[in-house]
Parts: sequence; structure tokens; C-alpha cells
Amino acid sequence: MPSRRDILKKAGTSGATAITVTGLSGSASAAPGSIPSHYLDQYQATGANYGIDWTYLAGVGWIETHHGQYEAGCDESSAGARGPMQFMPATWDAYGVDGDGDGYANICDYQDAIPAAANYLTASGAPENWDDALYAYNHSWSYVNDVKDAAAYYRDQYGGGGGGGFADGDRITPTANLNTREQPGTDQPIVATISPGEVGEIMNGPTTKDGYTWWGVHWLDRNVWGWSVEQYLTDA
Repeated sequence: MPSRRDILKKAGTSGATAITVTGLSGSASAAPGSIPSHYLDQYQATGANYGIDWTYLAGVGWIETHHGQYEAGCDESSAGARGPMQFMPATWDAYGVDGDGDGYANICDYQDAIPAAANYLTASGAPENWDDALYAYNHSWSYVNDVKDAAAYYRDQYGGGGGGGFADGDRITPTANLNTREQPGTDQPIVATISPGEVGEIMNGPTTKDGYTWWGVHWLDRNVWGWSVEQYLTDA
């Protein structure tokens, strides 16, 4: 059976599924498909365990193999990738995880492959910088955008992301005078104190530190960038 990547290559694409839904980019005609319940449980549990938005994992899973649909037999792609999250063997050797605790990190098992994807993405910059993390996963900016679009779709469909109440590109404002810091953490240097009514754009995150959920925000009125605590942010 040809792998998902082989099918995409024959169709003349770069390995990322183009999607067209209101608010989504791409050239195909359908939204991302629904997530099988066992995959959904694993995405959400893994996101919580690694402190990242599970919808990005689901976005990767959809783009790579439609949540295992195209890798039922764990066939090797023409590039040599395998499994529901399409790992190359060398990358699996470095980041593979025994997610189900059976004593074996199995590249073909979604219970291992999804945590391994989270392991690789966090090592590559997530959640502080999802663009860099996703680009490390697949060196294509169209792939990065397609995964983010799929993640946004799943966030709308299933609610939240398991890692916070905002998404990249959201416009927000503080509910009180709010310190924005160089890095997540209450001990980090303060970049600026932002007042209610000032508007920022979510650029990165979420991540957790010191008991808070932090978002990387570009504060547009001041043209400064920093990390701010979610509980003091609201939609602008």
C-alpha cells in the first residue's frame, strides 16, 4: 500500500495537505477529517503531559497520515519515513518514546508515535516557537501553515487546545496593568507594563511556568514583544 507521502508526491504536492474551509488556506476541497476517539484521547493526554497545545499534534497527525488512516500497515514512504506521525528512523532513534509503557518504543504505534512527536516538537522549540518547531519536523513553510490551519480547525471543532484559551494571531488586551517579560516566568526581566486597552497579537505559546500559562505577545501599540500571563488577558 502506498503511504500518504507517496500519494501526495504523485499528486504533485510537497507532502502537506492543502485545505480549504472558511478561514483556512490551501487548495483542496475538504476540511480536516474528524479525529478517531482513540487518537483524540492520545493527542489530548500527550498535550497535557508535555504542556503543549494538543491541536498542533492533531494537525501533524492529519497532515502526515490522516490520523493513521494512510499508515495502517506502517509501510515505509519513498523517503523512508514510517508510522502514523511519519518519523525517519534516525529521528525516531533520537526522539522515540515508549508512550504506552510496554517496554518498547514502537514507531508504528500511535501511543508511542504521538508522544514522540511531542518530544521532538518541544526539543525543536514548541511551545515558545511553533513555527520553528514545525519547520524542524518538515522543512516546508507550506507544511507549517497547513499544520497550523488544521490545528485551528480542530481547536474550533473540539474546543480549546489543552494549553490555553488563545491561538496564534488572536488580538488581545490586558484586564489590568500587566507586566510583559522577556521569557515565561515571574522572575524574568520586565519588558514593559501594558495597560488595559492596549492591543497585542498572540505570536507564540502557550507554555507553563511558575503555575501560570504564558503567551508570547507582540504588543502592537508599543511595538514590543514579551511573555504575558493568560489569566490577565482577554479578547480585544
